[in-house]
Amino acid sequence: MELDMEQRKYRDAAAEIKKLQRQLADLRASSQSDHLLVLEYTETINNFELKIATIRKQLEHSVRISVHLYTAAYSKTRRAAI
Repeated sequence: MELDMEQRKYRDAAAEIKKLQRQLADLRASSQSDHLLVLEYTETINNFELKIATIRKQLEHSVRISVHLYTAAYSKTRRAAI
C-alpha cells in the first residue's frame, strides 16, 4: 500500500514535470516569435522615420521656395505700383 502511494506520487510528479517542460517549450517558442516581431516592427518604425524625415525636408524646401516666390512677386508688384 505504501509502495503504491509512493509510485503514484512519483507518476504524478513525473507528469507535472512533463507538463511544465511543455509549457516552458511553448513559452520559449512564443518568446522567439515575439522577438522576431519586435525586430520586424523596429525595422518598420525606422523606415517610417526615414520617410518622415524625407517628407519634412521636402516640405521645408517647398516652403522656402513658396516664400521666395511670394517675396519676388510682392516686390515686383510693389515696384510696378511705384
